[in-house]
Amino acid sequence: MDTSAEELRFSLPEAGFDRSQLPAGTGEPGTGSFRQTVTAFFQNAYRSRGGRLDVAFSEGRIDVHWSGAQEQQDALQRALALIEQGRRPEARELLETLLQLEPGSSEALYNLGLLCSDAGELERAAELLERCVALDPTHANAWVALGMAGLRGDTPEQARPALEKAVELEPGNPDALRAYGTLLLMQHEPREAVAVLRRAQVAAPGDPVVLLTVAQALMAADLDAHAAEADQLLRRVLELVPRGEIAEKARRASQRIANHNLRRSQGEGLRPMVVDGLRQALQIYEGLKPEQRKAVLVEVSAIGEKGLPVNQPLIAYNLETLPGSFSALQLACLIEIGARQVLGMADAGFGFEGEVQEALEEYKAGP
Repeated sequence: MDTSAEELRFSLPEAGFDRSQLPAGTGEPGTGSFRQTVTAFFQNAYRSRGGRLDVAFSEGRIDVHWSGAQEQQDALQRALALIEQGRRPEARELLETLLQLEPGSSEALYNLGLLCSDAGELERAAELLERCVALDPTHANAWVALGMAGLRGDTPEQARPALEKAVELEPGNPDALRAYGTLLLMQHEPREAVAVLRRAQVAAPGDPVVLLTVAQALMAADLDAHAAEADQLLRRVLELVPRGEIAEKARRASQRIANHNLRRSQGEGLRPMVVDGLRQALQIYEGLKPEQRKAVLVEVSAIGEKGLPVNQPLIAYNLETLPGSFSALQLACLIEIGARQVLGMADAGFGFEGEVQEALEEYKAGP
């Protein structure tokens, strides 16, 4: 984009300056400390733009004059571009300045509210977003953001009206549906959550967060009835995002399903197949050198990240670090024992605590 000389002038009353944007203890309008702090505020806001900035005070007014070579785009577009570039502090300063000039800019209120919400400043975010929806009651995404601020603040009772309004305004908005479904799940209404989240899935079939939340809602509604569908959704999540927080949540949920299915197939109490698998893992590790143990654990853990169907004994895996073939349950047992013996962890998250103790006792007792 071509650059050319740009100039910006504006004036506002000292008494009308939003003092919530200034540090605590700033003096009253008209005092030297107040004017010094306001000057620093505008200097910070325009620092990223370069050029020359003059701030003057006369007859109770603040006169700001900035000039320099800048891209020809308005302040809001510049702020959005900064957000896209990950330069959020600079974008925030620009949005704060824009609101000083245009307190009725719903888009500035919305985007600044998002930034504050992401930064954990939930009260400030809610205040900005409430101003936004008061100015533009049809701004569905602002209602979503207001609801999300409530969810982040663990106040679902405050989030609910905002999210219901968002869904009412845009029944096909996947963000609104996902957030509302999450709210219903938090408020222990899993069946209602499933119905809403299925609509979100239709609107955004490739969104891993939506797929994960649908699976979680299905599990909460009726794990026995929905285990297969939920597990299929979780596998799709791991295909889309094999790493990160979402993937870790999907793996934990998938493991819960696997443990549930395994326990159902073997009844209550200790699971003999798990005890046998853990005892075999103990024997395998005992016959390996320390570096070999680590190599085995690395390999089986990498396979485990993709999910292990421990209730399907016919699925076999071949390893580079060990001879023979192994079932998914045997790999889970190798991960469990490896995590304890190689990494010194308390457990690997499979829920095998009782079976581990039994396997250790049997292994110590010998054949």
